Amino acid sequence: MRAKFAARAPMGLLVVSIRFVPAQAAVAPLRVSYPAPTATQLPLWVAKEAKFFDKHGVAVDLVYVGSSSIAIAALFSGQLAVVAGGGVGGIASYLQGYRDLALFGSLNNRLNFFVYAQPSIVDAAGLRGKRFGVSRFGGVGDFAARYFLKRANLDPRKDVSFLQVGSQSEMTPALARGVIEAGVVSVPQNFTVKKLGFRELADLTQSGARYASNAFLAKRQFLIDNQARMESFLKALIESIHFIKTKRLEALSILSRYTRTTDPEALSITYSEYVQKVWPQIPDIQPEDLTAVLEQQAETNPKALEINPAELIYDGLMENVVRSGFVKQVYR
Repeated sequence: MRAKFAARAPMGLLVVSIRFVPAQAAVAPLRVSYPAPTATQLPLWVAKEAKFFDKHGVAVDLVYVGSSSIAIAALFSGQLAVVAGGGVGGIASYLQGYRDLALFGSLNNRLNFFVYAQPSIVDAAGLRGKRFGVSRFGGVGDFAARYFLKRANLDPRKDVSFLQVGSQSEMTPALARGVIEAGVVSVPQNFTVKKLGFRELADLTQSGARYASNAFLAKRQFLIDNQARMESFLKALIESIHFIKTKRLEALSILSRYTRTTDPEALSITYSEYVQKVWPQIPDIQPEDLTAVLEQQAETNPKALEINPAELIYDGLMENVVRSGFVKQVYR
């Protein structure tokens, strides 16, 4: 913090004090939040634990913030530099007039969810009049549920009753107790509910739907002012994803520690699922990844359909990294 001097301080003291101020103040670490201790975040954790952030000269503090609204408020106030999983909340804020926001990458552009139901329900038609569980209203799982129902020619507003169960970890108990007849689950919860005998109605990872479910959000001006640092951040993530794909045991150890999962079978299934279907070589974000998010927002704010998805993206950082040949160098 810059020292403050009394108005009448002697000039000699002022000059001496200036001599001892470092030529360049230490740069504060990037504070990056993530929304849940789920496997999607593994590249962030590995970049920290395997010291890829350090390798590329960017100090990063990872912070778990379970609420996107709280995380985005912290971004506005300067307490956070980057919000992982900020796609939906960031777009909602953008529509409310906060235009100095941009998405600059993503760790997951798919709907990595499964729909499971009580064994007596054999197809989507059997869901009419039933209770359908989602973690949080307005979240990615909520969108996935509505997307599935619409594709099955069901009206999400009329044909089912949605119940908010709180988190993915609570979905299995809600199904087991009969609180809900169906629900949207992610990995590794799909592994657990399948073992318990519940019926899989859909694997949405195979639906072809694109949805920026774990996009990186920051202030656009911050990205412009910190170009070199943020390119280093992206390089660390790219190396982290390569590490995950090639260092299975080391990656599983970090996944186990952060998710507090000790079941080796569940860990192995989770790892395989995400390596094969989720983590890309280049964690970028494209306009088509935001189309579904905007359609979702349009249900409560029609102005969302007036937004060009490209205006929500700052892609210069990733373009520079790719153009430099860095990705080819990592994967050679």
